[in-house]
Amino acid sequence: MLGKVLKYDLKYMIKNMRVFYILSIFFAITTRILFEVEQSVIINIIGQISVGCMIAMLANILINTMTRSWVRFSSSLYKDESYLTHTLPVTKNDIYNSKLIQTFLFLFIGFVVILISLFITYYSKENWQVITNIVKNITIGLNMNTIFFVTMFLIVVFLEIFNAIQCGFYGIILGNRKNNKKIGYSVLFGFILYLVSQTIVLSLIFVYGLFDSSVMGLFQTETVSIDANAFKILLVLTSLLYVIIIYCMSMLCKRTLNKGVNVE
Repeated sequence: MLGKVLKYDLKYMIKNMRVFYILSIFFAITTRILFEVEQSVIINIIGQISVGCMIAMLANILINTMTRSWVRFSSSLYKDESYLTHTLPVTKNDIYNSKLIQTFLFLFIGFVVILISLFITYYSKENWQVITNIVKNITIGLNMNTIFFVTMFLIVVFLEIFNAIQCGFYGIILGNRKNNKKIGYSVLFGFILYLVSQTIVLSLIFVYGLFDSSVMGLFQTETVSIDANAFKILLVLTSLLYVIIIYCMSMLCKRTLNKGVNVE
């Protein structure tokens, strides 16, 4: 039954997100074309408008992935649509898992579309050389593999956003257990949970630093010099902590949902 619930969640997200995917690629292509043709005042103005629209679409992809995930979660569990959702022969765990899978998939797709759009817009041998040189300078200074650095950086950013979305889910669950001002409480609880999750990550890294002087040095030094080994550990440890926090919070969300849902 999880598959059927997930199918409706995916249809909802595709319906609302595809316009941003299409427009981001469209403006990336038009920007690339306008940058390639012979420049004039009008062409330059149109090109800058196009690149501005492309960047706006990229921002909208991330913002709408988050907001639409929250809206879908709230509407299917607590609004009019919830009357149908709760009559289906499906557990609340499956309902929550569906929302989590949907969020993961569309956040991943959003990252891919953003990277493709940036590639279409800015790729050239010269630009690629500049970017690779910057990254190599960073990784050489940190004595770190370039692919490892870029991959871990993207993973940390991805998990950071995914964690923020799930904090919003838990905030909605807790907010809707109140008798009034549910939206306000949902936002408040979600924000508090996000701050708590960030504090937990930072605190656990600090605790790890008590046993690893190189990591502790990141908390103590005032210089821009960073220990290469400490930075590697920081990236991997942060990723693992986010995964653990996301898993634990999902368990808490399911546990709270199974206590009962107050439908409006």
